[in-house]
Amino acid sequence: MCRTYFFTNWNMKRKILAVFLPLLMLSTLLILVSSISLIIRNGKAEALNNAKDKLSLVTGQTDQILSNITYNIKAFSTSSALQDAIRAEYPDNNYGNYMFSSTMHNAVHNIMEIQSLISSGYIHTRDGRIFDIKTDEIRAPDAEMDARYREIAAEKGRILLEYPADKSGAAALTVSKSLIDIRSGSCLGILTFDIKESLFYDSYHSVSDEENECFLLIDSAGTIISSENRDELQTTASPEILGLLEGMGKPEQKTQYKSGGKIPQETTAEHMLLLSSETENGDYLVVYMMRYYRIYKEALNLALFLLIIGILVLAAGGLLSSRLAQSIVGPVIRLADYADEAGKGNFDLPVPVHSGDEIGFLAERFGVMNHNIKELTTRIYNEQTQKKEYELKMLQAQINPHFLYNCLDNISSLITDQKNETATAMVSHLGRYYRAILSKGRNIITIREELELIRAYLEIQLIRIPDLFTYEITVDEDILDFKILKMILQPIVENSVIHGFAGFKNSGRIKIEGTLENQTVCILISDNGKGIPEGSRSSIFAPAPTAIPKHFGLKNIQERIRLKHGEKYGISIKSEQGQGTQIEVRFPKTL
Repeated sequence: MCRTYFFTNWNMKRKILAVFLPLLMLSTLLILVSSISLIIRNGKAEALNNAKDKLSLVTGQTDQILSNITYNIKAFSTSSALQDAIRAEYPDNNYGNYMFSSTMHNAVHNIMEIQSLISSGYIHTRDGRIFDIKTDEIRAPDAEMDARYREIAAEKGRILLEYPADKSGAAALTVSKSLIDIRSGSCLGILTFDIKESLFYDSYHSVSDEENECFLLIDSAGTIISSENRDELQTTASPEILGLLEGMGKPEQKTQYKSGGKIPQETTAEHMLLLSSETENGDYLVVYMMRYYRIYKEALNLALFLLIIGILVLAAGGLLSSRLAQSIVGPVIRLADYADEAGKGNFDLPVPVHSGDEIGFLAERFGVMNHNIKELTTRIYNEQTQKKEYELKMLQAQINPHFLYNCLDNISSLITDQKNETATAMVSHLGRYYRAILSKGRNIITIREELELIRAYLEIQLIRIPDLFTYEITVDEDILDFKILKMILQPIVENSVIHGFAGFKNSGRIKIEGTLENQTVCILISDNGKGIPEGSRSSIFAPAPTAIPKHFGLKNIQERIRLKHGEKYGISIKSEQGQGTQIEVRFPKTL
């Protein structure tokens, strides 16, 4: 019920899109998922075949390297030049050592192929000399070397592949063999060479993707003797890889496959594909590792391509659906926007729909209604403006006669008391006061004229009640000729005299200041009178049921200024009971 309610309250365009877009998205999604599933399945099989081909290639190259090492070691050990150098008799002195070193150097370095295979090594002769292959140094063997000599000599010429003594990773393995005299069959000594790890590294580095693939060469004990991750050299392989070693030596398990492992050099549990293949001699295992991402890489690229196509199809479908919806509901939407603008008070916009159908007729009638509303609003505004002017005149009609009668009574009393000069001054001020009020029927006068009106009023009040107050007017000369609505400031001053100083006998102060701030005229009128009670302050601008409320003048001033200049202008009141009142009048600069 709730869903039906929401759907019913949707606009027409949303309803059309809500029907067409889900259908389009569902069909596109089904096609996309089916295509991706097929591509991934085929891509996985292809990637696996490629991985097996690479593993087979690297295994073959590893076998070739091991065979080459075996061949060269055999050739080196049977070299006649080498055996002659060892058989020769040398004096047991420095010269003899020099002759031995020179002869061995020539014999070793004439066999160039062996130099490209080894990183270090030595020859231990039967007479107890150690000759370093790389440095040509001669030294005496230690106890460990003697034990090693006896162990290798006991193998009677068999090639031994062992762990390298150097654990830095420069050597992959150590090759040892006894030197059998080709003439007599006796043992002339032994050779021990460290085979370069780079031989194996170079064989697979060029065919692997460093980012997603990794090759390892592992011996039967699980030690990594070559790896693209240099930190793994001469370390023990991970448990997943060690599991592959269980089948080494079994012909039916020559190549194994295992998934779900983790690449050793990664710290995250990212699933891997593991493939392994033994070397021909069965002593080493070549391991290929690849992230599953690598298997899916091509499939993901194709899937991304299909996804882009799907998005484009959805976008095109959405655009077409939107165009269809727009062509149907566009006029209605424009008419709704037109109605919204009219609701905001903008009645000057042209009717947005011009067609001969029902919507066009509705738009035309709506335009006529807007025109009528605009005329009615203008008429009401003018009537309100006139009403305020009538209220002002009514206020003046009710207040001014009373003020005039009081002044005439005061003048009469002054004449009776023989105070003719004071009476004359009062008549003069009264005349200036009423001339300013009448001002030839103008409703807008200058600030200078409004201040003259205030001065005349204050002087009259001071004649009537001497010493009641003092006043000060400090208005910038630059603003005196700016225009102001008549009787805007005088009622405020009158409130200060009548209400602010009620009960006062003297010491009253009135100050009028005027400045220009950012093209806005600011007139500040302050007194030290009784102040306005808090309850009265909050009701000054509230609608009043009576014809002339106590603070009608202030409310009237506020409304006259805002009707003339806008809501941002008007008066603000600050008053504390017993401390006085401060009223600021703000209106725009007008010449």
